[in-house]
Amino acid sequence: MNRLFLAMPATLFEYQSIHDEFSSTVQGKWVQEQNLHLTLQFFGNTFEKDYLVERLSSLEFHPEASAIKGLALLNQDRILYAQVENPSLEEVYTQIQETFGLYDEQEFIPHITLMRIKRILDKKLLDEKIKQYEERPVGILHPNIELIQSTLTPKGAQYTLLKRFTA
Repeated sequence: MNRLFLAMPATLFEYQSIHDEFSSTVQGKWVQEQNLHLTLQFFGNTFEKDYLVERLSSLEFHPEASAIKGLALLNQDRILYAQVENPSLEEVYTQIQETFGLYDEQEFIPHITLMRIKRILDKKLLDEKIKQYEERPVGILHPNIELIQSTLTPKGAQYTLLKRFTA
């Protein structure tokens, strides 16, 4: 199954160290390092690739690079993520929503998913470890916007860059 989404690539400085540090507190599926990104819009299979490329190419994006600082939990402790505070992302998100008539009822929380948690082994220790990362820089969000195709395979999602949009 192929799914399309719009994303900004992310680089974490010490991703393996974070992985190792949290392995004693949670079990689950870590995102492959080369797949780390911030999702601006998940399209799934709602639109054809060519239509998306055409419409997105007509937009002017002005995202800014930003630091990725701190870790947190999302969706009732089911996702471990890195936090991104970047006001320009809200503008890009709104522009995409309006262009395609897609309005999520959920609040847009800019983040980089690190792990989908299946089991928490030690909640207290997990919370302590997250607190240690509170304002700690962990990476950078690149100012590129990319249309990505995700193909689900038995080994996990395989990503293919379809188009990069520049400011």
